[in-house]
Amino acid sequence: MPEAAVFRREMLDKTSRTFALTIPMLPSPLDEIVGLGYLFCRVADTFEDEAGLPAEVRGNLLRELDELVGLPPDWRELSAEFAVRAAGVLDGAPVDEVALVRGLPILLGDLARRPLPVRELVGRCVHNMTVGMAATVARGEGRPDAEVIADVDEMLTYCDIVASTVGDLLTGLFAWHSAGIAAALPALEPRAAGFARALQLTNIIKDVAADASAGRLWLPADLLADCGVDSVEQLREPGSAVRRSAVLRRMLAVTQKEFAAAVAYVDAIPAADLAVRRFCTAQLLMSELTLREAWAGRDEFTTKPIKISRRKLMAALSANHVLAGRPVVLNGLFAALGAGLPLPDTAGPPQPVSGRIPEEAVAAAVARLSQTQSASGSWHEDFGNLPMFCGMYLITCRVVDAMPDAPICEGMERFLRVHQNPDGGWGTDPESTSTVMSTVLSYIGLRILGVGPDDPCLRHARDFFLPFGGALAAPQWAKTYLAVLGVHEWAGTYPFPPETWLLPQNMPVHPGRLMCYARIVYLSTAWLSGNRVSGPVDDLILALRGELYQKPYEDIDWRAARAMIAEPDSFVPRSRLLRIVLAAADVYEARPMNALRERAFDVVLDYIDHENRSSNYVGHGPVPKFLDTLVWHFARPGGKEIMSHLERLHEYVWNGADGVKIQCFNSSESWDTAFAVQALALSGHPAAVGPLRSASRFLAANQRLTEIPDAARYFRHPGRGGWSLSTAEHGWTISDGTAEAVLAVSTLQELNLADGFTADRLPAAVECLLSLQNPDGGWAVYEPTTAPAWFAELNFSDTFAGCMIDSSLVEQTASCVTALRRFREMDPRRFTEAMGRAISAGEQFIFDRQRPDGSWEGSWAVCFTYGTWFGVRGLTGSSDPRAREAIDRACEFLLAHQRRDGGWGETIDGVRARRYIHAATGQATMTSWALLALVAAGRGDSPAARRAIDFLLRNQLADGGWQDTRMAGAFFGNAGMNYDGYQRIFPLWALAAAARATGQQTETGHLIDTDDPMPRPLFP
Repeated sequence: MPEAAVFRREMLDKTSRTFALTIPMLPSPLDEIVGLGYLFCRVADTFEDEAGLPAEVRGNLLRELDELVGLPPDWRELSAEFAVRAAGVLDGAPVDEVALVRGLPILLGDLARRPLPVRELVGRCVHNMTVGMAATVARGEGRPDAEVIADVDEMLTYCDIVASTVGDLLTGLFAWHSAGIAAALPALEPRAAGFARALQLTNIIKDVAADASAGRLWLPADLLADCGVDSVEQLREPGSAVRRSAVLRRMLAVTQKEFAAAVAYVDAIPAADLAVRRFCTAQLLMSELTLREAWAGRDEFTTKPIKISRRKLMAALSANHVLAGRPVVLNGLFAALGAGLPLPDTAGPPQPVSGRIPEEAVAAAVARLSQTQSASGSWHEDFGNLPMFCGMYLITCRVVDAMPDAPICEGMERFLRVHQNPDGGWGTDPESTSTVMSTVLSYIGLRILGVGPDDPCLRHARDFFLPFGGALAAPQWAKTYLAVLGVHEWAGTYPFPPETWLLPQNMPVHPGRLMCYARIVYLSTAWLSGNRVSGPVDDLILALRGELYQKPYEDIDWRAARAMIAEPDSFVPRSRLLRIVLAAADVYEARPMNALRERAFDVVLDYIDHENRSSNYVGHGPVPKFLDTLVWHFARPGGKEIMSHLERLHEYVWNGADGVKIQCFNSSESWDTAFAVQALALSGHPAAVGPLRSASRFLAANQRLTEIPDAARYFRHPGRGGWSLSTAEHGWTISDGTAEAVLAVSTLQELNLADGFTADRLPAAVECLLSLQNPDGGWAVYEPTTAPAWFAELNFSDTFAGCMIDSSLVEQTASCVTALRRFREMDPRRFTEAMGRAISAGEQFIFDRQRPDGSWEGSWAVCFTYGTWFGVRGLTGSSDPRAREAIDRACEFLLAHQRRDGGWGETIDGVRARRYIHAATGQATMTSWALLALVAAGRGDSPAARRAIDFLLRNQLADGGWQDTRMAGAFFGNAGMNYDGYQRIFPLWALAAAARATGQQTETGHLIDTDDPMPRPLFP
């Protein structure tokens, strides 16, 4: 064997495992030429990798190599001298690579005897590679080792330099060898770069452990920063497994995108050139196996070499020999090997990012939020959009003979017309598909408002609900209202015997243990259904009886209809236990004990009366409020109770941009105000001083300072010291609302702006929080959980999930834990061991509720960006060593769902499906939650955070606010809520937090002067 052939074979075996195995698959002399070309590239790579040499020296070596491969007339003399000199300066290179450089004259001699087209192809490849490598070396001079590659685009450019040049070389050599391949060049050439990129990216991933050991990384700095990595050492730390996994996930996503082009490249090689196909497919099979090995050991990525076992390698090569000529089967194998790997990154190029937060943007956001503050100091915003609430309201008004005035009626008609779906129905909320309950109630509402049955809107509505069986297919909650109105018989509803309220209170089956919302609805329903009350029958009622059903009203089998439920409305199927309980109640209802029933009615009315007086007749929410109003209309016509209810009925009415609607609560004032205070305070803008003082006075006026009388007797938890969702008059303390108020007030106290608060106020709030904690360590919304878990099986709403038990939730728990930590910081002398135990138990609950993908599921907003922000917030500042990994996993989840425009956006469908469902566009509110989570995680200056900042700035309106296209609120797992204030509060909060995290205090406007009423500037 000639000297050149021996040397070439020896060097291939010593410097390349992959090519040494696959080059012999090629026919002669193609195998020799491809091997020769690879070794020249290997020499160039050795020069580039010699990190101990100055960039200028490495650049000169690369340029001299380029000149030599061009075979100048005196190449023999020049190469002999160059080989000795170059080998002498390679102190850090492996011995075999130094030997390869020493043998460069042999390689050049081999090249010189090859045909001119071959020499030109090899020369062009080496020229493009060495020029690109020299530029990369020069560009990397002075950069930290972990930032040799700035971003993904630069990494792909680097791949083009070191690999796409080889892809072009191989394609040219294949075409030189085969006329069939030459004819296929139009299909091959556009895909050659993808083929080479896929292999090079695999090599980068495979070599990360060795590169990291040498203190360098060929990974994009922006990708590393997104994953919370700023150094090689940090990436290799034992506690960085999640961050390593995040880095690998994103690298694999980039690689998989190129892999699709690589497979297409192989498919374009004619079947007649089987040897060439085998060579290429073998490369891809080994690449995919390497990626699978990397992902399987992702926790050890960068710390442990990635190797394919000899058994797997031999099996892959054997399969390749058989399948290379069968594209369909081979592509199926590639798909199977790729299953389970991160999906390819198929999005377009990212938006350019700056992350700069201009002064005028924050000032405008502060001004816009301040403009929406009410005279009381609160933020009283649009908080309603459920069409069915309009129907319930109008039914109540008609039955009690208290119809609203003409402007309200006209506005409500407009709201219902605006939100009718194309199929003729109405959804639970305006973004949801139609349901029978919402459609029937909206239909009745429009008829009460005077819209005729032949109106196209109502004809279209009947086309939707009649095929389901009409109003007979509506859920129980809707049938209760219909029965009171007189358009549905009580015989067609399941009974709710009031006698259950006579059970001993310590019994676990007592209905008083239900979640407060459900038990109040149950109380009213039990009284109304037990008394079989209905409003007067007139022409409208008779007409509706004919319009709502498929058959004549008098021919309906009402008992049979009780079990009917339309498929769109059956979100929570009736459990076997519920069916048994309803059957038992039906048996009892056939022969109730009159004396017992009368006593039960008295007890139920007493409970209702206590609830109404405790809430000052505001009512717990629209459904309980309207039902209680109906109860008192029939129980004590014209009495003080019904009059008190009517006086406050208007508090649920809201005149919005889309018409008049019913709020989901009487308001969300305290809740929104607590958030607005935190956003304004963090902005550090002097224009926030006045609004903050006013907000402080509102919060002070609406902290609950008295206990509810006889709370235990009526299954009420003491709520003194807390805040409700709306105002103190509402009377229902909520855990997270109290926690957020504590955070807001503590911020105001730090700024000397806590007007109206005495020293005992926050300790009282903290005691309230401690009393609300559940044994599982978490916090529910209203009260500690007292119902057994199986109560959830008694869900009689059909439509709403999680409404039977007030269970611990992540966002409530995170708010409470954060508030307790803040209290410890502010007043360590008052911090007790009990508070410390509460924090630890709360943190454990948050750990336990984190999902495998790193997210937390939100319950009262949409959904995973919200829950994940709270989860991260609840663990930030924790001393538990598990917190870092949990937060890293959360960040990985957020990064995986960031849109290419820098934003995040979800839909209410994700709440129902309990998985992340992307909205068509990014949303300012959800982007703000994600950005706040990244800032809390210490990644406020990461590329992902900068992209989010730019998204918010691009989408800021001229008035300083933002306008989302999707609802942000949610409740009971199946309905959206419009928290209109969120889109002004959270973007400001997120920008202010990011400004602090990135040290942009000089960019965010006139900081609050130390001579102003705010004595401490917010940006230290």
